[in-house]
Amino acid sequence: MSGEETKLNMEDKIKQHFNGLFAEAPKTRKTLDLKQEMLQNALDKYNDLITDGYAEEDAYQNVIHSIGDVSELFVETEEKNLLTLPEADRRKRAWLNAVSVGLYIFAGVVFFFFCMLDGMAGSRYFDYASFGACVAALICIPPTVMLVYAANMYPGYVKREKQDMVEQYKEQRHTENRNKAVRKSVSTIIWTLALIVYFVVSFSTYAWHITWIIFLIAGCIQSIAGLVFSLKENE
Repeated sequence: MSGEETKLNMEDKIKQHFNGLFAEAPKTRKTLDLKQEMLQNALDKYNDLITDGYAEEDAYQNVIHSIGDVSELFVETEEKNLLTLPEADRRKRAWLNAVSVGLYIFAGVVFFFFCMLDGMAGSRYFDYASFGACVAALICIPPTVMLVYAANMYPGYVKREKQDMVEQYKEQRHTENRNKAVRKSVSTIIWTLALIVYFVVSFSTYAWHITWIIFLIAGCIQSIAGLVFSLKENE
């Protein structure tokens, strides 16, 4: 039997081993993707070991022993989010988000109040609209800080001493989900602030024909933030 045939037989054995590991796994698309990803990683590792000069059987045993307990991942494949927070933290995060939205609305109400006051008073010596815009901007600072804090409440990944294939996969998925959640929170903050700035500037200057550019600027800021996240992930 040639070396190439032996290699193919060993790769078939690895595939059969994964078929056995996933025999009792939930029949979902996420589970299938997980199986294919881990199988490909195992085959790549096997081929790397063969290239480094290991015997076929030694390389096969090394790969099999490095897989770990895949049953730990079966529950996670049924969950929508691997970053599930404890009940107390979920309530705290919901409270932070609710208060933040309330403060943003309050900032808008304060601004419109001073705009109305400016229209009724008609004072030449005091610009109520500008004063209201400044007060509204200051009110927006605490909810923005609260949203940033809430976006970073996700639990960190605790590494085990033994980093097998399962642990490496869990760490990778945890990082991906965390980054996705933080990106979503940052995007929400950017567009919420853009909407507030749009109304504040528009009502202050009445330049409705040009203030729509604020949304283009917000889009650019979001793109820059996305680029920063991508560069950070690739480090």
